[in-house]
This record gives sequence, structure tokens and C-alpha cells, in this order.
Amino acid sequence: MKRPLRLLALTAVLTCLLGAAPGDPKEGEQYVRLKHPVSGVDARQVVEVFWYDCPDSYAFEKPLEDWAARQHPAVKVVRIPAAWPDQPDQLAYARLFYTLDRLGLAEREALAVFRAVRDRHQSLTTEKKVLAWAAGQGLDVDAVRGAYRSRAVTDAVKAAPALRERYQVVEEPTVVVGGRFRTSPFLAGSDAATVSALDHLYRTARSS
Repeated sequence: MKRPLRLLALTAVLTCLLGAAPGDPKEGEQYVRLKHPVSGVDARQVVEVFWYDCPDSYAFEKPLEDWAARQHPAVKVVRIPAAWPDQPDQLAYARLFYTLDRLGLAEREALAVFRAVRDRHQSLTTEKKVLAWAAGQGLDVDAVRGAYRSRAVTDAVKAAPALRERYQVVEEPTVVVGGRFRTSPFLAGSDAATVSALDHLYRTARSS
């Protein structure tokens, strides 16, 4: 019995040395390497590209939040609204995101926006509708109006399509780790598999 045990031990050691376990997500399957790495970002930066009117983004929001909260320290996910310059609704929801972000409310109100848009089928694509929603949420309507109309938010919305392109994202939701690796429910196959790929990429980011 000693020889098989020694072989098992040797296999375990080699697996650790190689840095990959048999069950780990695999490059080219659950995640891919960006052709052009994003420069100037931390190796453990976690970016999510999403759209408030996307059912898959809505479904992935809670699993992503839960994963981020479980890390030590908790991960601050960088949110980027999915925006194409010829898609007015996406640009309108990008304005809503940047409005909330400017007020420090984007993370707190994320699920509330998703519920309004996806569950109650509210269109939050105009200032009037956004302000009505904000009033219903008990937010400072004047502050929301000011941010919505601000030059900073307008500039952020204009820059959103280029920011998405910088991370080479063509679908939402998508997660990019360290500006180098990309995964998504479409690529990984499910929200759970995406979180598994994200966790693997995050844990190995420093050494990859």
C-alpha cells in the first residue's frame, strides 16, 4: 500500500507546483485572454460590463455581489455600463448609472433599478422617468436632477462606448479581471460557472 500512497502524494505535489487543479476553469473554455491587455490597471481589478435592461445582467448581479462580499478584503467591482453609440436606450441607462455613481448610490441602488426595469417594466430612459423613480425610492430628487444634467455625467456617457471597447467587451454581462482575462455567463455556461472562473482568475491574478 505504500507505493500507491507515495504516487498520490507526488501527484498532489506536482499539481500544486503547476498551479492548476483538475477542476479549475480552463483558458479558452470558461474564460479567455484578451488579445490586447488593458494597460495601467491592477492585476486584481475586477470590471463588470452590464446593462440595466438586460435579463442576464440582472440575474448575475446578486451572485457577483455575493462573491465580492466574500473576499478578504471585500472586492470593489468597477461597473461599466454597456453602451454602443448607436443604441439610445443603452446610453440613457449609462446616464442613469453615472448619475447614481456620482451621488455614491450606484452600488446601493443597483438591484432597485434592475427590479424597476426588469420586474416592473419601467422605462428609466428619460429625466422625467428617472426623477419619478428617484422620488419613489426616497432619494433627493434635486440632487438626482443636478447629477443627471451635470457636465461630468454627460462626459462619462460620451466616453462609455470607448471604455467598453477598451475592455474588448461585446456582450453583457461580462467580467474582466486585471485587464487581461474575460469571462461571462455566455462563455462559461452559467452564472455559477462564471463566478467560479472569476474566483480562479482573481486568486491567480498575481502570478499569472
